[in-house]
Amino acid sequence: MNQLLQITLIASLLVILCLGQKSLVTFKEFEKAFTSTGYTKPTKEQYDAFVQGLPKGLITTKEEAAMALAHFLHESLGLSKKIEIQCKDTGCPGEYRVPGCDSPDKGYFGRGYIQLSWCYNYKDASHDLYGDDRLVNDPDMVAREESVAWDTAFWFWKSRVHSKPEVAQGAFGVTTRAINGGLECDNPGGHQLAKKRFEMYNKIRAAFGLKGAGKEQGCYN
Repeated sequence: MNQLLQITLIASLLVILCLGQKSLVTFKEFEKAFTSTGYTKPTKEQYDAFVQGLPKGLITTKEEAAMALAHFLHESLGLSKKIEIQCKDTGCPGEYRVPGCDSPDKGYFGRGYIQLSWCYNYKDASHDLYGDDRLVNDPDMVAREESVAWDTAFWFWKSRVHSKPEVAQGAFGVTTRAINGGLECDNPGGHQLAKKRFEMYNKIRAAFGLKGAGKEQGCYN
């Protein structure tokens, strides 16, 4: 067998293997996660972005995928909003300021599917994803460009959530604390929002075919 034919056969086998791999989450499960939590059915493009992003977030289990999706849907109202609603028109002047990091004419309020906020998060994400300060200089990229909205969401999960103790054991409250602990876990007035995240997570667990309720611990209890 000549070398060119060998290379062709190997390439063909690799394509077959890739096509044959099952996604961690099926489109039907992804769609059911949206409808069971009261949101509009997702597009195939949104599904593809989610499953392709899972490795970027170091997510290898269905349970952790369900946790991540619960937060993504909660933070973005079912992937329908990529800008923090209260800041959309005003830019929330005077809020989210970090001296020494901010560009004075930019706002670092929530954007994207995990609502990336604060300059230091934009800076760390920008350096890790692109090797420069592009997201500090142009934070609107996170809301303007669909791929960046997804990339920053999975970057945040990888760097701020995934490695927290007990996340691998399914402690959903720990993930809520990592994302918005000051407002929803430590502040009694925010407990209802944290509970809403957990209720959404349980619906997504069921949509993903996971048995039983998730672990609530790690936020307000």
